[in-house]
Amino acid sequence: MTRKPWLEHPEIWTTEAQFWTYLRGCLRRGIWEKSPIKLNFKNQNCYPPPKGYTGRAKSGNECALSGEWVNKSRLEVDHIEGNAPLTSMDDIIGFVMHLIPPKGSLQLVSKEAHKIKSYAERMGITYEQATIEKQAIKICKGDEKKWLRERGVDPASNAKQRRSQVVSTLKGE
Repeated sequence: MTRKPWLEHPEIWTTEAQFWTYLRGCLRRGIWEKSPIKLNFKNQNCYPPPKGYTGRAKSGNECALSGEWVNKSRLEVDHIEGNAPLTSMDDIIGFVMHLIPPKGSLQLVSKEAHKIKSYAERMGITYEQATIEKQAIKICKGDEKKWLRERGVDPASNAKQRRSQVVSTLKGE
């Protein structure tokens, strides 16, 4: 019989999903955060800034997703092939092996681009669509009514419709 820690310790993990989220975080911190593969890849792929750069950074690289030059401290190492699930015992080995990637499966990306890519993968949309959605989320956390009025759009009566209006406006529709 397979153990079910979330049932043995319901005071700690009230759902099975909470347990798998906890384990995922432990494995990521234990294997990926200080991974010599990740750190070596980042160090080997950062170069002096391009001509005309006026910032203080001594090294960096172009973001593989946006194409902009980013200083080393703002770059993250990303798996080209996205997420590995961890929702059951059967997923553990695959998840651990995902954290020990083969050569040629990593890229350097800016922190913001990495968030957008992860959102796109999670939502099953393109990177471009995710960029617009993330902009809309940011706008809707502020005063989206004012933002819409400034662009000549009469704001809808509820938040869901306003969000849709913001997305349409950003797409230029």
